[in-house]
Amino acid sequence: MKRKKLAALGLAILMAVGTAACGSGSESGGKNDEKPVEDTASDAAQDTGSGDASGTETASGEKVKLQFYSWSDETAYLDPAVAAYNAQSEVAEVEVTYFPPTEYAEKILATFASGTEFDVLCVNGLSPYGEYKSKDTIQEISAYVEASGLDTEIYGDVFKTSNEDGLYGLPYRGAVWLMFANEALFEKAGVPFSQEQLTWDEYRDLAKQLTKDGTYGGLVGMDNFVLLQQLGGSVMDEDTGKIRQSLELWKALEDDGGHVPFAEKLELSQNAGSLFTSAPAEYVATFQNGTWGVASYNSKYETGEMPFQYRVMPMPVPEGAADYTAPSSINYLSIAKSCKHPEEAYDFIEWMCTEPGATIIAEHATLPAYSNAEIEKTYLDAAKQPDDTLAKIVFSKNNVPDVIYDPNYSAVETILKEEQELYMIGEQDIDTTMSNFEARRAEILGK
Repeated sequence: MKRKKLAALGLAILMAVGTAACGSGSESGGKNDEKPVEDTASDAAQDTGSGDASGTETASGEKVKLQFYSWSDETAYLDPAVAAYNAQSEVAEVEVTYFPPTEYAEKILATFASGTEFDVLCVNGLSPYGEYKSKDTIQEISAYVEASGLDTEIYGDVFKTSNEDGLYGLPYRGAVWLMFANEALFEKAGVPFSQEQLTWDEYRDLAKQLTKDGTYGGLVGMDNFVLLQQLGGSVMDEDTGKIRQSLELWKALEDDGGHVPFAEKLELSQNAGSLFTSAPAEYVATFQNGTWGVASYNSKYETGEMPFQYRVMPMPVPEGAADYTAPSSINYLSIAKSCKHPEEAYDFIEWMCTEPGATIIAEHATLPAYSNAEIEKTYLDAAKQPDDTLAKIVFSKNNVPDVIYDPNYSAVETILKEEQELYMIGEQDIDTTMSNFEARRAEILGK
């Protein structure tokens, strides 16, 4: 959006809703994977040389500086996208601060609590999006979206249903769950490699066939409740039958002996995927994870860190379910309450979440939230898969949201994961697990 368009946007908003209320501004900050947010803000204020901690007092005609927070897994596509935005923008210069992915959620909450000033943030899914909205830490952007003429129908039903009480961000990328496979380990086990849709029972049999000679048939990447979501349930369901069923499936995969033990995966935490990717890469044959792995594993293969080229398989589905029914998610870009320049921040967000930004994200083999035929082709070309299986998975109309929009979702999901952990390592049985979960959830919901 050029300066004339931005001025027109501001005028339209003023006419519609009056002057937008916002807090204080942004700091200059570079990449930073280790410093606490508060230290980064302090250093950034000194770097501006202006004597203003916001770093946004600029002479007439100069670009506004916007401080943008994300996590370090996003650098491969955010760095080139931000650079491209800065090169064409007449209104804003965006500077990114990255934090370790395992610390990002905590850092953002600490930033909000401390009053540290910044402008734009990546929001990792519907759960924190709902939490930030309920805590009044991000700005409503409905007036900006309306004034810009952006048609948000492109983002689909999940976006629509999670924003019925106002827009507080736009989606910049998506993700779909799938399985990554090491085809050589199928050959080694004498098992034909196939990318056909499997049921969970069929997949359990496959994993057991692949488990031999020091190789496990499967690895569950994150503790995502895939079956629960495929069944149309969520951790907020009053009837917890589907939650129980989902936990029992994860335990069955463990008890079958065909999957890396939960305790081993738990010890590795975010690094569990290394069991699949790292040389000699003979420990895990199939790995359940999200499409964010596509770009990462392509890069590792090209540099030689990963000694094989993976293939993709669809997630197994419940008996009777439609093919290619997998959990999917969207990540948002939102404007912090502390932002002094929401019009310029919205200019950046709209650019990132529409064709210009989506094209760059797709060029880096990452699934953008905004799409059209050309962007889909760009994404699939960058993903470098030899067949159409990835397209069938990520563009399936049967994919389901991995969470529902609810301000309490994150807290409830956390206690379910805590109880699941005790169940998986044998500290308690399924009945105790469900009883504990239901009691603790009732406390959170005030029931």
